[in-house]
Amino acid sequence: MEADVDEPVEFADYDPRWPGWFQADAAEITRALGARLRGLEHFGSTSVPGLAAKPIIDILVAPVAWPLDAQDREALEGLGYEYLGEAGVPGRQYFRRRGEHGTNLAVTEFEGPVWCDNLLLRDFLRRHPDVAYAYADTKRQVWSSGARRLLVYSNEKATELTALLESARRWRAG
Repeated sequence: MEADVDEPVEFADYDPRWPGWFQADAAEITRALGARLRGLEHFGSTSVPGLAAKPIIDILVAPVAWPLDAQDREALEGLGYEYLGEAGVPGRQYFRRRGEHGTNLAVTEFEGPVWCDNLLLRDFLRRHPDVAYAYADTKRQVWSSGARRLLVYSNEKATELTALLESARRWRAG
């Protein structure tokens, strides 16, 4: 499955269109899943104002039925999302759509580990712009060094991401 997940990676300065793209995608997903949707959140670097990022909107989607059932999978595929399974992250069902703008969906259990860790990291970066900008510099360096495919790019920044999540957990603990 990993060969299907790998794709070229771009890196861009913050784009003020990102929140609007999220809102449009979120509205579409909300209409498609209706009462079967328990939660939906913008996460990842495009959800942090001012942060440079891969220009792909990341959305956490928590269906009422977990694990993901066939009806919800078909609804998301009906919106043009490609289903790629866990794609290396236990507890997540990964979908992507590429078009006018790229969107990734991390479909996961509401308030499960994937949900909570991603929102904790987002909130930590939003409240600590100095840390967020340092993280953006790290990502820019990784990309500039030649990590231009998703799996290599993700692997090269994994240590930094793990350290950020640990910092976020200490921050939450007070």
